[in-house]
Amino acid sequence: MAEMTTDDFREAVKKDPIVMIPLGATEAHGSHLPLSADTIQPEFIAYAVDSLLDNILVAPPLNYALHSTTKNLPGTINLTFDTVRAVIYDMLTSLYEQGIRKIIVITGHAGSGHMTAVSEACKKVVKETNAKIIFFADCDIGEECSELIDIKNDGHGGLAESSRVLAIRPDLVRCSRPIGKYAGKKYVVHKDASVCFPVGIIGDTTKASAELGTAINDYIIERIIGIIQNDFE
Repeated sequence: MAEMTTDDFREAVKKDPIVMIPLGATEAHGSHLPLSADTIQPEFIAYAVDSLLDNILVAPPLNYALHSTTKNLPGTINLTFDTVRAVIYDMLTSLYEQGIRKIIVITGHAGSGHMTAVSEACKKVVKETNAKIIFFADCDIGEECSELIDIKNDGHGGLAESSRVLAIRPDLVRCSRPIGKYAGKKYVVHKDASVCFPVGIIGDTTKASAELGTAINDYIIERIIGIIQNDFE
């Protein structure tokens, strides 16, 4: 969409397209991954799906999100719950007013608060209009990939995410391969939750590879195509 003219978009809407909105973040991802890691992944997936299916439009990504555990780590730019909910609601409503009736919201950032805020916005638009909206985090789908079945204690900035970014933008991945564990206690509420991320990531990135990342990305793309073909019929 970002490279279309207004006339291009007007004509595209007449074909009743599916619009994919990649949601990213500007967030600390350890010493090896860029702050844009959560944007790089869903945007890549969206354009890959677009290349394989007809009548898909990819909207410009939203590069900011709601954060809790990483909120105070260097480089993280945080939005409040209400802001995320309002921005997503406005984006979806605007697309609907432009004639779009099928929308996929794919987020690369899957913090619980962020997911809830986006979900509430999607539900509100569905209740108010006849739009059909699908919302998911691509990393949640990626966890189903057979190559990750036996991987334990992997999460933010870990093996899977590092491998996925290596497969997409290897030029942005640094040489360090950190190992991080979640250090929080189950029932403790922290004033600064970043203390739970002493290394800034969860997982062992020493075995991260572009090959593993490609396998995960390919699996996600295949699954999303299946979702589109089944749920937008």
